[in-house]
Amino acid sequence: LFSALKAQVEKGNFIPVGGSWVEMDTNIPNAESMIRQFLYGQKFYREEFGVHSDILWLPDTFGYSGQLPQIMQICDIKYFLSQKLSWNLTNTFPHHTFIWKGIDQSRVLAHFPPGDTYESDLKIKDVLKTVSNNKDKGRTHDQMLLFGHGDGGGGPTPQMIDRLDRISSITGMPQIVRSTPQKFFAAVEKSSNMLCEWWGELYFELHRGTYTTHAKLKESNRVAEFWMTDIEFLCSLDLNNLVSCSKIEEMWKTVLFNQFHDILPGSSIEQVYIDAMEDYTSLLKLYNEEWENIRDVVMPDSKGFVVNPYNWPRRQVITMNDDEEVLVEVPGTYIGAVSLATTTSKAGAFVLEDGICLCNSLIKVVFSLEGRMKSLVHKPTQRECLEPGSMGNRFVIFDDIPLFWDAWDVMEYHVETRQEFHPTSIQVVESGPLRSSVKITVPLGEHGELTYIATVLAETPYLSIKADISWRAAHKFLKVEFPLSVSSTEAQYEIQSGFVSRPTHANTSWDSAKFEVSGHKWAHLGEPNFGVGLLSKSKYGFSAKHNCLTLSLLRSTKAPDGNADMDDHVIEYAVYPHDGPLYASRIVQHAINFNHPLLHHSTPHDKITPRHKPTINPARLINKTSLRVSSEEVIVQAIKKGEDGKGLVVRLYEPYGNTVSKVSLSHDLLRQAFSINAVERESSKTVMPTNGNEVGPLKFRPFEIKTIYLELDVSEDMMNGSSCKKAKLDE
Repeated sequence: LFSALKAQVEKGNFIPVGGSWVEMDTNIPNAESMIRQFLYGQKFYREEFGVHSDILWLPDTFGYSGQLPQIMQICDIKYFLSQKLSWNLTNTFPHHTFIWKGIDQSRVLAHFPPGDTYESDLKIKDVLKTVSNNKDKGRTHDQMLLFGHGDGGGGPTPQMIDRLDRISSITGMPQIVRSTPQKFFAAVEKSSNMLCEWWGELYFELHRGTYTTHAKLKESNRVAEFWMTDIEFLCSLDLNNLVSCSKIEEMWKTVLFNQFHDILPGSSIEQVYIDAMEDYTSLLKLYNEEWENIRDVVMPDSKGFVVNPYNWPRRQVITMNDDEEVLVEVPGTYIGAVSLATTTSKAGAFVLEDGICLCNSLIKVVFSLEGRMKSLVHKPTQRECLEPGSMGNRFVIFDDIPLFWDAWDVMEYHVETRQEFHPTSIQVVESGPLRSSVKITVPLGEHGELTYIATVLAETPYLSIKADISWRAAHKFLKVEFPLSVSSTEAQYEIQSGFVSRPTHANTSWDSAKFEVSGHKWAHLGEPNFGVGLLSKSKYGFSAKHNCLTLSLLRSTKAPDGNADMDDHVIEYAVYPHDGPLYASRIVQHAINFNHPLLHHSTPHDKITPRHKPTINPARLINKTSLRVSSEEVIVQAIKKGEDGKGLVVRLYEPYGNTVSKVSLSHDLLRQAFSINAVERESSKTVMPTNGNEVGPLKFRPFEIKTIYLELDVSEDMMNGSSCKKAKLDE
């Protein structure tokens, strides 16, 4: 069957479009995942069909990230098609053909078929609607009408083709031309200077429950994305390919498949999630196998090491192999032994007359004797973060009965059913000097049980919370609220390689429709010189009304999966106060540190098997810090081997919306550097200026993603003469 399909592609009867591995969700996957959708999707198209798709075809995905235009552009995709925003419940999207501008100002040509469907059966009403409903008349004369059984497949029927022929011959009917998506976009592009622009995200005013439904799957996705960051960084250190790292593509495809727009959002039947969780179990097995292979090459003489794939130094409390907690300090882009650190910012827990206090030199948190959070003080400014008279970390449950689709939707009226659940007990668990914590119980009545550990760590500027929840509700929505002493008309939410601002008010129908929004590792409410961030380890649903920042924790939908989220859950989040503006807060770095903590890995000598010993040339092992980035104003998103198996690929982005200049990248073995697109097409390579082993200076526009290909000199003479690490292997 597939051979027959390929033959039809060659004849031009079957047209590959899309360019991604699957028709993915774009709210939840991180930027690197979205880039890999195109990397592996386009690779498949080239290998199987001999084509490159320049059209992103996402007719049925639940909203579109404001970073998608740039990701499309750096993956050699020019055009975008969808129709999902025609389902908006509150506002009618004002365009059908327009220029979509990303948060970094990248531009792509977008088209929403005016018939508001991708599965027309070619009745006369569909043809007439395509013409009459077009909101961009006068700017473009071409509209696309998609026909055939599209949702689930099947394509056009003979009856539809016959109907098309008949309609084309009726006097007075619009002219219908059988064409291809490529020809359509090429025709529209000729007059695109007349089109209107839409800047930023394409927020979908429906299916907002998909940010939260099926919590464990979303947590597995987040963890898997960090696994891939680690394993690719480790494999990139093996310059002479002593270990093949051959399973990385298979691992990525497992991650990408489960980001399909009806899997990751939580809107599939139960069996899908049984299969998906088995996929993640298999992925962990592959991860461990790759880890075992590569670590014996990269760190063969070490009994323990840490990995930091990011470009900033980290001071963090970690647990060593003997369960001893220590404060360590490691450089950026580092693999190696830990350096123990000392601190004057010790954590402590103190029993007061009317409560319990957790603190270090940066924050102070006070709980009542029942366990309510009464105060959160940013100590350097002595500013109280909680709204006067209000309690923080409030657990609230809402009735969750949507109008249409259970797993997909949460309706605005759910906020009218708010019920708060109060803590009943508190006890000190640890009292320093590196960790201080309390355990608090919050009964949820018939809906389940909840206990949480609130922790302050030495030198850590945020309060972290780890909640254990046994959830057995039906049509309920659990959230946690932080009413803050901060005033702003906008809150910020992390998306892929950047953030977007959304209103905290309901001045207009467009504002009020954003009562539940998606975000990645953090949300933030701030004034020009002070702010509070809410960091999340596995949650993607947020809301902000006036001064209250809220994280969505769990839903309990009953269709199409009657057992969705009926389980025990561990949910981690943190509240982070800071002085100064958002761009100076380092919230991006802190959110990554919180989500992806340093881990101490044991590598006993007996793990270095005789099979490995004769293959390792000590001079071939890369130095622990051979790759360096001069500035923390940009973030290293990925460090990986090039798809050609030769060079080193480094991907960076600007996270705070600033123009950044004079960033340099250096590597001890640098021979030449190239700018390259994100799918690493050879034709996109452009030579970059270098000075010795340094690339740059590099300039980033706000939220820009750059991909740099480093050609390294891995000759014996160069490796021996550089600062490369010399392995000391036992004979």
